[in-house]
Amino acid sequence: MNLITILIDSLNRHCLGPYGNQVVKTPNLDRLAQRAAVFDGHFVGSLPCMPARRELMTGRKEFFWRPWGPLEPFDKPIAIEARRLGAVSAIVTDHYHYWEYTAHGYLEHFNSVKTIRGHELDMWNTEPLETLPPWAQAIENSRPRQGKIYYNNAKDFKGEEDFFSPKTLAEAADWLDKNQGHEKFFLWTECFDCHEPFHVPEPYRSMYTDKLSDHYNVWPPYQEGYHGHNKEFWEKVSPDELEFIRAQYYGKVTMTDKWMGKLFDVMDKYNLWENTAVIVTTDHGHELGEKQRFGKQPPQYDLNAHIPLIVWIPGMTDQKRINALTTAVDLYPTRLELLGETAPSAPHGRSLLPLINGETSNHREAVVYGTHGAGATVTNDQYTYHSTWDPNAEINSYSSIMLRPSPNAEAGKYIPGVDCPVWKMPGKSQALVPELLFDRKKDPDQNNNISDTEPDLVSRMRTLLKKLMDEEGAPPEQYKRLGF
Repeated sequence: MNLITILIDSLNRHCLGPYGNQVVKTPNLDRLAQRAAVFDGHFVGSLPCMPARRELMTGRKEFFWRPWGPLEPFDKPIAIEARRLGAVSAIVTDHYHYWEYTAHGYLEHFNSVKTIRGHELDMWNTEPLETLPPWAQAIENSRPRQGKIYYNNAKDFKGEEDFFSPKTLAEAADWLDKNQGHEKFFLWTECFDCHEPFHVPEPYRSMYTDKLSDHYNVWPPYQEGYHGHNKEFWEKVSPDELEFIRAQYYGKVTMTDKWMGKLFDVMDKYNLWENTAVIVTTDHGHELGEKQRFGKQPPQYDLNAHIPLIVWIPGMTDQKRINALTTAVDLYPTRLELLGETAPSAPHGRSLLPLINGETSNHREAVVYGTHGAGATVTNDQYTYHSTWDPNAEINSYSSIMLRPSPNAEAGKYIPGVDCPVWKMPGKSQALVPELLFDRKKDPDQNNNISDTEPDLVSRMRTLLKKLMDEEGAPPEQYKRLGF
């Protein structure tokens, strides 16, 4: 069986037609979902961008052990495994973090690599700039130097086809058109959209708002809502500008969906639906001013942690809704099985095919996710609990590569299941956020923190968190740091 993975960065579940949104236009995702498996309980694993990609490409949970970093020599990247299983592999992406020193090793294993340059802060064009348009200056006002970098990359765009998700998906469709004749292929196509900056051309710019101004910021600063960072933004931003920012994000969703249709058109042309599985998902969502937050910082509310997953397998005829709790690392063994592995395994993932095939409805009791240096969030079928932490407690990163200058680093066999030494590098925790507990059924928007009034529930969720940490082999210092 062939396999296509479509990874759309920062894609909010609640903005998509298959998940009930009736405002944002996503006709191509809608048509895929009409006959695919739509997962209603899928969650992130490790955040942000590169920790999520290591989980997706290797099935290894990240955030308990290390922050943002490269693939490890002991990982088994999905592209290598696809080649072992007889597939010609390719990646088409504009996600520029892949070619940064701090996140290398992800692309080299594919048979074919096509990169689209210039998104976000990709250090690509360097021509001197005499002036900035107002929208780029608005970015510059809250993100010094970043508005200039992005504008330098995008200043020559003439039309929709010059923007990043159109370019990426058009290139992916072209690769598929030229390579669909292989006996088996594995295509990983990945858009950095719908990531910021939320810069889109017409008709998308005005598609979801009439509150338009060239002086509005399409890339507001991150805010986490707890430490008072970037208060100046909230003191100055108007309701019209907030509406505009959200509308630009919605426009990115629709533009990306439109060009995803080019890939589906090639599948229609060659009737690839009969022998090609398709997985559409994201790394995380993106908060758009809800709870006075922009971004995907800890703690991970459902706004960015509860993410879309749509899976097509040849032979499916009707939409199937799957409510089981699943998480990012589960996609690695799922891909292996779709590519022909008879007994797929992963350090922390579990194949989703038994759920899709109706062989089981039990997958996970709960899922755990988070960002290195912050707390851990655990979600079961009713509650979400986010732990706080001791900011002065020991925390380490574990990697075969020195992720940062670490004069006190030690080498040893610290990672369960990895029979080679790695560096143990002392680190620091992130700024503290409070303990949170939400009833997902009674309070789906997670507005009412009940941690102070439900100590028994807190205890139960902490017991569950510890159980999951035990199962995943979390480093011993993480237990003390999280209060166990």
